[in-house]
Formats: sequence, C-alpha cells, structure tokens
Amino acid sequence: MRILGALLAAILLTAVPAVPAQASAPVTATDPVAHDPTLIKQGRWYYEIITGDSGTRTYLPIRRSTDLIHWTYTGTVFDTPPAWVVEELGVTPADFWAPDINYFDGEYHLYYAASSFGTNNSVIGLATTKSLDQPQWVDRGMVLRTTSGVEDVNAIDPDVSFDRAGNAWLSYGSFWDGLRMRRLDARTGLLSTTDTTEHRIASRGGMAIEGPSITYHGGWYYLFVSFDFCCRGVNSDYRVMAGRSRSITGPYADAAGTPMTEGGGTQILAGYNDFAGPGHGDVYGDLFAHHYYDRADGGAPKGSIRRISWVHGWPRLSDPLSGNRGYGHGSAHVRLVHRDSDAVLANASCGYEGADITLAASEAENTCQQWQLVDRGNGLVSLTNRQSNKVAEVAACVDADGARVAQWGWLANDCQRFRLVPSTEGWSRIVNPLAGRALQPAGCGGAGTAVQTFAVGACQDFRVQPVGDVLLTDLANTKRIGDRWRFTHVTDGWYRIAAPGARRSLDGTFWRIEALTTGGYRLAGMNGRTREVLLLTP
Repeated sequence: MRILGALLAAILLTAVPAVPAQASAPVTATDPVAHDPTLIKQGRWYYEIITGDSGTRTYLPIRRSTDLIHWTYTGTVFDTPPAWVVEELGVTPADFWAPDINYFDGEYHLYYAASSFGTNNSVIGLATTKSLDQPQWVDRGMVLRTTSGVEDVNAIDPDVSFDRAGNAWLSYGSFWDGLRMRRLDARTGLLSTTDTTEHRIASRGGMAIEGPSITYHGGWYYLFVSFDFCCRGVNSDYRVMAGRSRSITGPYADAAGTPMTEGGGTQILAGYNDFAGPGHGDVYGDLFAHHYYDRADGGAPKGSIRRISWVHGWPRLSDPLSGNRGYGHGSAHVRLVHRDSDAVLANASCGYEGADITLAASEAENTCQQWQLVDRGNGLVSLTNRQSNKVAEVAACVDADGARVAQWGWLANDCQRFRLVPSTEGWSRIVNPLAGRALQPAGCGGAGTAVQTFAVGACQDFRVQPVGDVLLTDLANTKRIGDRWRFTHVTDGWYRIAAPGARRSLDGTFWRIEALTTGGYRLAGMNGRTREVLLLTP
C-alpha cells in the first residue's frame, strides 16, 4: 500500500474532475421481420427479398423502401413451389431460403435455395423478371443440386458476383465442407458448360460457416461469410467474418493471413446490445443487408441495413441506418488475471468446441486470452472467448470438485453461467451457480495448468483487466461517461483509469472493479467514491 499511496499522490496533481454524463443514447426505429435478406435498387425504390417464414408457405417475400428504414410488403416471388423442386427433393418445402438478386443480361436474376433442414438434400433454383416494379417472375429451373451421402457440400445460400473481366460466379455452401464457387453462363444464368471447375473458397472443417457474399474494393475481392449458429433467437451466436483475395476464386485469407479454407476469418460484426446473432449478409454497393434476433422483441428475426466503410484495406460496418440500441458494441473485452500466478484464463489451444480452458502466460494481443463477460441476467455472465466466440462451461455439467472446464457454443444453461463474487482489494472469485464452485487452476498451478471448479480453494482469485479502449455508461446504457478510457493496472486489483494517452486520471484516484449481483459493475475508488457502470467495447 506504500507504493500505491505514492502513485496516488503523483496522479492527484493532474487529476481529472468528475466527468458529467452525456446525453441519452439514440432510440432505434422498428425493423421489419426478416431472414437472409438480399438487396437491390430499381429507380427510386430499394427492393429486399427474404427467406419465407417456415410453415407459412410464403415463398420469398418481397418488400420495398425509399429510405432503407420504412418498408412496404409487395408480395412473393412464388405462390407455390415449382414442380421440379418437389420432384427433386421428394418433399414440398415449407419455404425457400437465402435468396440473392442481381441484374444482368437485361433481367433481374433471383437465385434461391430449397432444402430439408439439417441435410444437404438441396437445390439452388433461378427465377427472373424484367422489372421489380411490376414483376412477372419466370421459373428458369435448377442451377445446382447436392444429395445426402454423395456430396460433401450443401447447395444452399447462393450468391452471384462478377470478376473485373465481367465473368459471373456462383458461391454457395454451408456446413459439411464449407463454401464452393462455380462459373456461371451470364446468358442463361445457369452453370457454365465450358468451365466446370469447382473452387473451394472457405471451410471450417465441418463447423458452422455459411452465407457467402463477395464484393470488390481497392484491388481485392472480399468474401463475407457467417460463422456459428443462427435461428436460436436471443441465444443465436451468428457473426460476420471476412477475408480477401486478389482473385475472385481465391485463395481468401483473413487479416492475420490465415486461409479461409483453414478456418480463417476476420470478425466485422457480432451481437451487441439488442442485436443478437447478426449475420447472413448481402453486400450491395456500400450497403450491407443482414438479419439479427431482437432481444427487445423476444428474439424475433429482424432485418437491418448498415453502411460499409474501409479502414486499412478492411471493411467496417456502421451502426444500423434505422438507429442504434444504446452505446457501444457489447461488453468490453477483458483478460482474467490469476492472483497467485499472474497467468490469464485462456482458450490455450485457440480451439473451438470442446477445447480446454487453462491458464497461460499473458500475451496482451492474444485474442485467445480475451473474454467478454456477457450479461445473462440476475448478475450472471457467460465467459465468451474473443477468438472462438464460444463460452466457458463446466464440461458435461459435472457436479463435483475438480470438474473440467472447457468451451462450447452457448446453450443457455447454468453450466455456462458464472457470477463474479468480490473477494478483497478488487479481486473476485468466478463462481458457477450449479453448486457454488469457483474456477481455480489444478493444484494452484500457473501457466499451462488446467482450470477446474472447486467449492473451496486457496487460489480462486482473479481480477478483471479491460483490454484497450473502453466506454463507460450508466447501468441502463442511456448515459455515457466521458469519451474513451484505458485501465492501467497499478497493484493488486487496482487500476488507473484515464483517457488514452492522457496523464490525468478519472476523479484523481485509483479504482477497483467489483461485479454487481444485478449486472454491471461498481467502480470503487480509493477516495471513497463509487460509480455503477457498464464496461463496453467502443
């Protein structure tokens, strides 16, 4: 405490006064129901076509808008499925999926998928019309087919793009072995009969990847895809990833150079605020249409439009044109630092489902060691790994001391929920609610040690270390405190909080971070002052 007192005296000379809260955050307009939107413009109207609602037999609903916010329903592409679809699949699909619309060769070409859910018994079809204002859709038949037990790819999620020479290409695929690409004949809209090469453009080795969309910018082709799981309402963990290539057929790689055929992808959008599971996007010029699951509306699927900008050769998505839902883009990324060893909680193998959680030597930029403490209600959080988007869980829900801790997709069960219980001097125990057992390294070891759960232990203290710039707001996320802040560790569980690059510290004191049982955090200052806040990603 003598060292801490000396440091505190130094910063008191240049202390930041109390920062007043800023104005309330904007409120969003109501977005329309949607899945898998595709976007195009004719005249003054933007047209959006979406996946139909399962069981309602609405085969590719259409709506239009002049401002990309207020939409009017105009009908469907099909009243009933074309006979060839039923004949090929052997069933009548309840709806069609994942349309993609483009204008070429004097017509609007709409590609769509029909399938049996959870199988790759699937077809991609084509319909055309010369106008969207008064459409007369013509069924052009089957473009591509995959059959269960025969192919290792799935003929869904079509996307058409053009290379710089004007050649048309069809991207498609999903689980199984990922995404493929075939050349199209732009005159017929069907597969080329002269170039039959199937290009493998992205894969996660059977894990969740789908929804390709390709655009060209600054000498690069950019492949947008969706990782992880849609269609689970508020529990969806869908997210948008991207890679780039000099050639439209690949190879595509992410910003770190990892090939997308080997699981690579740079994250450009993930769930935050009321936007759960955003994904399945369609790039149209500088616009990105996608769906999400509305946490404020029981997880209903909604459509959203964002603008694309480019930063250092990579796409960045704006907040929705219809309005944001509060400040920030989700919980701040943090490292969870072990008190006894100074090692950090880590997805040490950088793996996915089933990968063990261990302690690891701290590496500041390693995203496998960074977590989001996502609010799951009643003061409980999930520990969501930044690299994998998977959550820490008591593996198999084992209710015993020494239970293994691994990671898995979010399943909304108590094996995956934790409460941060304050200990002393800013340290906390990370307690699972199943039987009150807390995380601790096996044998109280350091880096490389497996993390397990124990009811009682001498080495269960961790501190929350925010990574990079952080936003502070009130607990309701309606008022923002200052601009951006950096948390610099001082000693024990205490931090200096200051604007990036500034020498002055918030309120002229050091702070510890304590989790509230109702959600959010209490910043407790050495000067006795407290603030109840959310810690958010800018």
